[in-house]
Amino acid sequence: MSMSIDSADSVVATRSPSPNIVGLPPGPSTPSLVQTYRYVRNPLPLLDECARRFGDMFTIRLLGTAPWVFIWSPSLLRTLFAASPDVVHAGEANATVFGPIAGAASVFTMDESAHLNRRRLLLPQFHGDRMQVYFEQMREIAMQAVAGWQRGVPFALNRETQRMTLHVIIRAVFGIETNRGDGESHALVRALTELANKAVGSSLLLARPLQRDWGVWSPWGRVVRIIRRADEAIYHEIDRRRSAADVADRQDILSLLLQVHDDDGSLLTDREVRDELVVMLMAGHETTGTALAWAFERILSLPEVERRIRRELDAVLGSGSLTATHLTQLEYLDAVVKESLRNRPIMPAGGARLVRRAFDIGGYVIPPGSILVNAMYLLHRRPELYPEPDAFRPERFVGKRVIDPYEWTPFGGGMRRCLGYAFALFELKAIVATVLSRVRLRIENPNAAVVRRGFFLAPEHGPRVARVA
Repeated sequence: MSMSIDSADSVVATRSPSPNIVGLPPGPSTPSLVQTYRYVRNPLPLLDECARRFGDMFTIRLLGTAPWVFIWSPSLLRTLFAASPDVVHAGEANATVFGPIAGAASVFTMDESAHLNRRRLLLPQFHGDRMQVYFEQMREIAMQAVAGWQRGVPFALNRETQRMTLHVIIRAVFGIETNRGDGESHALVRALTELANKAVGSSLLLARPLQRDWGVWSPWGRVVRIIRRADEAIYHEIDRRRSAADVADRQDILSLLLQVHDDDGSLLTDREVRDELVVMLMAGHETTGTALAWAFERILSLPEVERRIRRELDAVLGSGSLTATHLTQLEYLDAVVKESLRNRPIMPAGGARLVRRAFDIGGYVIPPGSILVNAMYLLHRRPELYPEPDAFRPERFVGKRVIDPYEWTPFGGGMRRCLGYAFALFELKAIVATVLSRVRLRIENPNAAVVRRGFFLAPEHGPRVARVA
């Protein structure tokens, strides 16, 4: 199964409905079963079709969930992202898809004051001086991966990027080196790897009616048991870490979470710590690994882009080794990463909000129970924002220190923007720079088509690459 996202006709002129229509915007009239099948199997043509027919807002009905209202204009997103947190709930919307894995006690699935308080506690772990600590881990993991690539032997690059980002997040969050440690650490790594690779990416997360545990051999039953095994390992590690003599001296996020206090002075419960750890694993593995695969696919498919990155690396690094400070000087690489996130989104939509009270947006009064969704695939292809949107042009972002948060939304927006936003961009640049400064790769299938990988959109065949130098 493959699909193409090279269709500029996905964008049409805005159609303004009559003001204050109570109800949902129009959408496909086909049965919800058909809409669900099309969205799960191949969402991009469906979104293109709806954009052409219905304009900046349209409704898609998926089995087992409330109606999804897709929006894809900056002005509408501004209204959505600025909405009061007691009117629209992002946490509840996230839970409708990821709740079985993420749980209910994380910043990802919380709302209103609980979300704001937890976000304040976690934010320092992903910014500032901590980036230097993370950089050394990222660089070491990337170099270890590169050392295992044999010249002339093709391989699926996404497997390597997924492995790298998994190792990075386990090191950063749990403080465990995946290829070292004792038997208990290895058991935890195995459980987390299985959770990340087989549960987080499951397409069943989009099909709530199919989430039935009919035993160990049923599709959802396997997912449930993977989650249980991971929970057992995580709770065991939390218990072990709470009693560790060096917990106060460690720099991993698990150890730091065990020491933070809520406003009332209480420590986080084991369940709260577990849910935050799993959300970080979800956000830091599959998403970043897929974004990395697309970044390399774009760079290797476009020789001039690769040449400009290499010239910049030579100019900035000279004869020295890559450091965290160098990353701030790699302006073109930064633009390439941002353009890749625009041109090859890893998800068709994100930043969902569950409507709790009737919400006025775009001339419609959306009823409670509906879900508003940022259709970022369509947003990032608006020609008035990005002329010739199919073209890969990093120059769009060169010298652009501030990007309009309603025009470029790979990490969501408003108070619900991904906590790991800075961490993810830093990791993407660190790994791309490390790999390109050490090896040369040849892509076997340039301009790779898009394929479904569970919840995500990935390059076909990985893409396939081979080391040439």
